[in-house]
Amino acid sequence: MESLLLEGALLKTSKKEIRVSFFSLGCRLNQSESASLASGFLSEGFCVVEEEAPADIHVINTCSVTHEAETKCRGLIRRLLKKRPETFIAVTGCYAQAGLHALQQVPGIDLIVGTDHKMDLPLLIQQAWGGERPLKRSAPLVIHTQKINRGDFTIPSYAAFDHATRPNIKIQDGCDFFCSFCIIPYTRGRERSRQFNDILMEASLWAARGHREVVLTGVNLGEYRSDGKGLSDVIAALEKIEGLSRIRISSIEPTTVSDDLLDQMSRAKKLCPYLHLPVQSGNNAVLSAMGRRYTREEYMRFVAKAAERVPALGLGTDVMVGFPGEDDDAFGETVSLVSTLPFSYLHVFPFSERKGTRVTRMDLPPVPPQVIKKRVGILSEISKKCREAFYQNAVGQTVRVLFEAKDDRGYFCGYTPNYIRVGVKSAREIAGFILPVTVQHVEGGLAIGVVEEIP
Repeated sequence: MESLLLEGALLKTSKKEIRVSFFSLGCRLNQSESASLASGFLSEGFCVVEEEAPADIHVINTCSVTHEAETKCRGLIRRLLKKRPETFIAVTGCYAQAGLHALQQVPGIDLIVGTDHKMDLPLLIQQAWGGERPLKRSAPLVIHTQKINRGDFTIPSYAAFDHATRPNIKIQDGCDFFCSFCIIPYTRGRERSRQFNDILMEASLWAARGHREVVLTGVNLGEYRSDGKGLSDVIAALEKIEGLSRIRISSIEPTTVSDDLLDQMSRAKKLCPYLHLPVQSGNNAVLSAMGRRYTREEYMRFVAKAAERVPALGLGTDVMVGFPGEDDDAFGETVSLVSTLPFSYLHVFPFSERKGTRVTRMDLPPVPPQVIKKRVGILSEISKKCREAFYQNAVGQTVRVLFEAKDDRGYFCGYTPNYIRVGVKSAREIAGFILPVTVQHVEGGLAIGVVEEIP
């Protein structure tokens, strides 16, 4: 591999006219990595274009968390090649790691890069085509190892191409929890963390470029450990960065949220009062079979503590429907739990069996697809009611909103610190500004308000 990278680094071809686009499927972590890869291609002299723009190279950063995610990837490849058959297709991400054999059978893929070499893509693609223009291959070149490095990491190219109002900063990767349904430890490897000073450097660059909020991402954020520092230390250091107004943490395992983090959230001026805490099920037998590290009662006590300590806490969760062995009583307990706790929304998704995970070796009865569909519908309706109630609580209040863009109804939309989506009418361009808004009513999944100060 060292010689391969060296050769790629020595290629000195003209690349200004080679257009590269990126498709990021799945989680925030993939989005962050794709933006960093785009910066890497820019630094190598390539022309990086928007996702759907005509391109000579399409990089697809894949997801493998469900069958649907993998199907979406294959469909995307077919669609891109139908529009532009000569486009060079490079596939990386979780599906490239776990589904190598399946991807090798997909016509039109030219390069497959596994997890351990993902961030080397700018050099690997140069090696793959080795000339002035990327050329289609009769069979894909594969750069893939089963073993994934466990050491702390840096990110060589900060995500300069990411135009998001709230950019994602990857601080952690991999997971050691090995839930019985989850393929992530096999696609992303074991837990590892980004070097502390490297995180601060990237956040400082975002702030210098005028971004007011950053979102910390990772597979298991609460397990961040590097240079003797933990997640609370990262947040404390980020709060000192001038120009940065908000710090948001993405999904985090409930057993890894420390009292120190809750204290930070309750008193901090920059850390958003927002937690996304996956519950997956409200039944203890199902939780045990899933390999989750808490009981129903422990989860409920933790949420009650968090809601008491953090004023106006925005609280989201993941709920899995149809895990093998989930009978009507077990599902009823899930309904009871999510109806009792003060969630502002639920992310509901059906169970998807993943080859190689522990659940495939368990003697548990499958849940019929029609039952899963019905249960998803029930929880989705509860989620709508949770969001409506949470938003209604903000009516009459003046909240601070970081605006992002206009929606198709002409509202400038953005989010409060506790993740209420707010829309306003404005003749002025307000994207990127944090402004006070008085919420007047809730309509169509949006808290509608009036801006109190126009910049």
